[in-house]
Amino acid sequence: MKKFSKSNNQGFVTLTISIVLLMAVTLISLFAVRSISLENKVTNNLNRRDIAFQAAEAGMASAFNYLATDPDVDGDNVIDSVVDTDGDGIGDTNEMDIGTARAVITVVDLSDGEMTIFQVTSTGFSDDNSAAQVISQVLANVDPLPNTPDNPMTTVGGVIISGSATVHNPEGHSTIWSGGDIDMGSNNATSTNVADPGDAGYPGCMDTPMTCGTVSSSNKLIAGLDVIEHDSSLGALSADEMFTNFFGMNPKTYRASMVSIETTPDNVATDAHLAKNEVIWVEGDADLSGITVGCSSRVTGGNVCSDADTKPSVIIVNGDASFSGSPHFYGIVFVMGSLDASSNTTIHGAVVSAGEVTNSTGGSLDVWYNSDILAGLRRAGPLTGSPGTWRDY
Repeated sequence: MKKFSKSNNQGFVTLTISIVLLMAVTLISLFAVRSISLENKVTNNLNRRDIAFQAAEAGMASAFNYLATDPDVDGDNVIDSVVDTDGDGIGDTNEMDIGTARAVITVVDLSDGEMTIFQVTSTGFSDDNSAAQVISQVLANVDPLPNTPDNPMTTVGGVIISGSATVHNPEGHSTIWSGGDIDMGSNNATSTNVADPGDAGYPGCMDTPMTCGTVSSSNKLIAGLDVIEHDSSLGALSADEMFTNFFGMNPKTYRASMVSIETTPDNVATDAHLAKNEVIWVEGDADLSGITVGCSSRVTGGNVCSDADTKPSVIIVNGDASFSGSPHFYGIVFVMGSLDASSNTTIHGAVVSAGEVTNSTGGSLDVWYNSDILAGLRRAGPLTGSPGTWRDY
């Protein structure tokens, strides 16, 4: 019988240990490969999730920018798609590419057709659609005119008409509210007009702007009950107090937080003309000559802005103002000083002056009170996210 030598035993042990070590190394290598593969998958998934989240954020930013400018550019009373792919200024899709990723955006009007409060949801997708992230937020316009005037013309000082003026309020029975004297002048065309009690739809027609017929209440001979003059409480207000009464904050705070267009008297004809859904601040005494404000197309003569083009705006003159060149305004005109409307001027909405209102060199001033236009000013306020509504998941 052959016997194993000591050297043979050592060789067997060495071989066994080598096999065990080889198996261990193999298992460790397999485990390491598996761990690396799993780590790569986790990293790739995280990267795709981040890409999807960034796409969702880009979609939300795009929706915010579009809605802040005008949610209904084409004027069809339906919120536009918020992505403009053909460069015509009107959104045409709710899907956008962000590099190799994409976002799909949905917008729901929470303001019952007023298009001032929106639920916006942006869903971002990675390049291979394996990851999706959703961001949701409620966006709302801050009201730039929280205390709406109840009559077409309000002035701290007097009203002196040298040319002609017509002030219409088909929604009520007040036209001019003044802290000073009201002089209707001597022009036969000058009058104030209120809702006609003889209208077949009266008084219900007063609830729908521009539907009631009107009847003359005051003229060069008679001051009717629609005209309030020498109101001492109104006449005692400073310009800042008058401003705060309507806009809900002092002029300095309002200018810093609410104004979308700041301009000078030299540039107002360019900066304010055809302004749409804007809050405009003019710093200094200004002549508002020949401009159309609050309509997307120029209005001339006795024409009016179409409903689709009407985009009411706030224009504030921090100084005295004069009108020339037949301007047209849709919204509210607020003058911190006095206003001289010595031109054929038309205002749809309301006009307020912290001084007096005159038309010293003639011309025709035509003011139409319209609560729909004043309510539409809400779209001119800055868009902001409602606190506590941001969700991402």
